[in-house]
Amino acid sequence: MRTTMSIDDDLLVAAKRRAAALGVSISEVLNRALRRGLDEPDRIHPPGRTITFGGAPGTGLSDAELRAWTIRLDDEYFTKKLQ
Repeated sequence: MRTTMSIDDDLLVAAKRRAAALGVSISEVLNRALRRGLDEPDRIHPPGRTITFGGAPGTGLSDAELRAWTIRLDDEYFTKKLQ
């Protein structure tokens, strides 16, 4: 079924990349993602505490490094989930 909807630009770019990587259509990527999202029960997590540990100066990741690392892990995770 065809429909028109608004998708955030960053999500569309990610969907296009995933589709190209998997050799499937963007529609297939979006349908799989939507099915996964609708199949999972709604999760309500109680607020928790964040425990931090001090480290030596210069041992942390910069914002850019952390963002790149997170994107890479997300891509690996979702590529495995789509297969």
